[in-house]
Amino acid sequence: MQSSALDILAIAAHRDDVEQTCGGTLLKMAGRGHRTGILDLTRGEMGTRGTAEDRAREAAEAARILQVSWREALDLPDGRVENTWHNRLKLARVIRQTRPRVVILPYWEGRHPDHYTASKLGYEACFLAGLAKLAISHQPSAASEDEESDFRKVASAVASIVAREKQTSASTAKVGKTGRPDVTAEGRVLPDSVSAMNSESRSLNDSNGPEGSSSRTEVERLAPHRPFKIIYATLYYDIRPTFVVDISNQFESRFESLMAYKSQFNDQEAGRDIFPARAEIRSRIEAMARYYGILAGVTYAEPFLQKEVGLVEDVTAIPVKSI
Repeated sequence: MQSSALDILAIAAHRDDVEQTCGGTLLKMAGRGHRTGILDLTRGEMGTRGTAEDRAREAAEAARILQVSWREALDLPDGRVENTWHNRLKLARVIRQTRPRVVILPYWEGRHPDHYTASKLGYEACFLAGLAKLAISHQPSAASEDEESDFRKVASAVASIVAREKQTSASTAKVGKTGRPDVTAEGRVLPDSVSAMNSESRSLNDSNGPEGSSSRTEVERLAPHRPFKIIYATLYYDIRPTFVVDISNQFESRFESLMAYKSQFNDQEAGRDIFPARAEIRSRIEAMARYYGILAGVTYAEPFLQKEVGLVEDVTAIPVKSI
């Protein structure tokens, strides 16, 4: 799928989350000519049902049904979405690449840790993506590929220096008549700890430059971008929404996109005590869409929340009847 600028980007923890929470909205926006996209943070390798490969094929089919212009998946561990600097940079890179005006995130509370963590991770990544002085390259640099690896390299260097200093201290007791602390009684020259530290530091700086740059080679950097609007899909949590989107004309296709995940929603023994029977799924999905539709006087709707106060230019044009 083409990855030029998007109007709307929905970010969710798992493949099929978007289909359940805001799929109808994406389809409606696509029908109005907007470029829409989906970013799944994980690939589904820990799911009770199916495999990551199954979910990838099903996600592609669901994207086709929802008419999205772009869909990708990051490689965050399924069941272990964490709000780390490394993950924020990964997500900020996608935001700069796709440059959405509107980002849809999961609501920041819920039952599944991946869902509410994805919410905070997404918000902070949107903020970072707009920092002009934060260099982010089109592809992860060797320095930023794994912050834990960076830590291990530094720790290894420090351990090496400490070991040399201990060796120096032990040998100093055996200094001969030369009076030189870096020469043993046997005449063996010991490494100077300060020189060793400088050497280690230079080595780390050469291999671990800042994200988006290298001491040896300059790489193309992504221009800063911060979405204008962030809204939260609240369907997974019982909270009164700020607004709902009428998806009465999109409901059937939205349901079809969810049913594209055959590995998840076909009746099977695995997860039988967790997943509802297929015959019950439609009635549950429909009941929730009807509930939110009733709040606004339409047949079916999807709920959203925004943190900001809404701005109204004409009070006579505010939708939804009061009495």
